[in-house]
Amino acid sequence: MTVWTINGRHCLRFPGATVTCAWISIAILALAITPLVSTPAFSQTCKDDNPSHAAALLDRLQGYCERNEVPWSFDLYALASVAGEDAIPALRRIAAWPLDTAPGSRCPQWVAASKVALAKLGDESSRSRLDSQLSQPQTAQNTFAPLAFIGDDRALLALIHYLVDHAQDPAMLQDFGDYQVDERAWFLQAIDSIRQRRRVPGLPAADYSPAGIAQWKEYLAAHEGQQLSFPVYPHVSDPYLRCLARRVEWGYPDAILAIAASGNSSATSVLRRFPSPEENALMGFERSVPFNAHWSLIPGNVQVALAQLGDREMFDRIVSELAGAFANESVRKLEFLGGKPAVDALVNALSVPEAVVEKARSKACGPSIYCYGSGQIPWKAIWTVTPTAAQIDRETCLAEPYHACLIGVLALMVKDPPLPFTAPVTPENIQKWKDWWAENKDHALFVQRPVQSFE
Repeated sequence: MTVWTINGRHCLRFPGATVTCAWISIAILALAITPLVSTPAFSQTCKDDNPSHAAALLDRLQGYCERNEVPWSFDLYALASVAGEDAIPALRRIAAWPLDTAPGSRCPQWVAASKVALAKLGDESSRSRLDSQLSQPQTAQNTFAPLAFIGDDRALLALIHYLVDHAQDPAMLQDFGDYQVDERAWFLQAIDSIRQRRRVPGLPAADYSPAGIAQWKEYLAAHEGQQLSFPVYPHVSDPYLRCLARRVEWGYPDAILAIAASGNSSATSVLRRFPSPEENALMGFERSVPFNAHWSLIPGNVQVALAQLGDREMFDRIVSELAGAFANESVRKLEFLGGKPAVDALVNALSVPEAVVEKARSKACGPSIYCYGSGQIPWKAIWTVTPTAAQIDRETCLAEPYHACLIGVLALMVKDPPLPFTAPVTPENIQKWKDWWAENKDHALFVQRPVQSFE
């Protein structure tokens, strides 16, 4: 399944199916939002190697809420992902705040978020509360996003059972004239978000048609009483890499890139524990929070990270996608990797007719206006920390033709390029790049990607 997002709308395409768009639960997204003020940033990362301090930072939240001065950088989920089980006492104190009196009345969303984080950390009281809400029609909808976030076997079973039980429920499909809200499509994405960060052997890539529901039922029957999903981090011995793998589990896909950049000798083996990337996987390199479509960036980041560490199969797969429907995604991956092999592949891609890429994209996406891959997510720029609008357009390929994107990216990747990144796309300029590379490929100098944080 492929997922795109725009303005909170998730668009999904299954093999042989059309694109379906659905709105996620806005109430759940609110858990990650709070009034913020511009105070000095504070955070704790895996690299800091201090889980107890990350937990201590959570305890500061009450004072910030009382003054309505939560720092802009405060991220309860990020701190909990670093602290792990050390976060449980602080989260329990936050969860105990009253919702209708100070200080809870000023930060009720953090109270709710702490309960979800506790459930993810195995707190049975918080988890039982979710189970109780799921069984009540008036509160069931508010549990779907937390269950996808928690992502363990219990959550996976709950999501599949609910989809099976409500596949033919007319209330799952709402028509608003210019668009339709299909909650069944969101369930498919929620289930898939678990598949993207954990190995789930045998989990079908089925839809909610009668044939698809039959597949879900077969899966449930065949795996009854078995362990269904296998998270990565419990099996990682190195503390830093284990922390990063846990952050991926909590919804921070750039931690994958941090694993590759760690220089640790076991980084490759850790990355290979994640699900194998599928075709046309989206790459991230952007800051994100849980409860959104950024789960879909994990496989692409795994692909790029392995290629960065010398996995030739992953690199070749990226190159093979340069003439396909999501060629712009492959351009971004190769741009991130940098170096002679990446530049060589991008120069060769200049020989792919523009019409070939557009035809492939049209065939894959049909009439959907949302089927544009990376253009729907606000990426961090790869080559410049503070990019111009023109650089962003050419990096994402959203507002530029394919060849314009290639010329722009190539000019950022090599020193003393034959053309600036703003050069227009003409047959003469395309040939100029080909000629320059043929003459300089063996002694060209390559720009080093600026050091930017993955956490």
